[in-house]
Amino acid sequence: GWALVPCGEIKDLAINEGGNEKEFVTLIREYALYCHERFVSQAFGETSSTLENSTIRNPLKKIKAVALARCCKDLGVASELWNKRWTDSWKSKYAVREWVENTSNNRKNQLW
Repeated sequence: GWALVPCGEIKDLAINEGGNEKEFVTLIREYALYCHERFVSQAFGETSSTLENSTIRNPLKKIKAVALARCCKDLGVASELWNKRWTDSWKSKYAVREWVENTSNNRKNQLW
């Protein structure tokens, strides 16, 4: 089997303060990937989270997922996802791009 093992505590890097915007803190944690009880790769996971969040569970999941993706990148797992030409080709064949509006700040973005 395999395991993604934390290599320390969660650290907060800095608070980004903006005028009327919410305050965000950047959280990081280092993880090591082991396969069949052997060290394979090590990477940091990170995410930005608002200080208003009542639960830390979702940012922790995001940190772990980012670290796992980075460890897998070292192994070449799903390496086509890091290739811009491949992803652009896939998006043109299978994805739909839509304009959406954020209801909290009325900003419009295009999402796939």
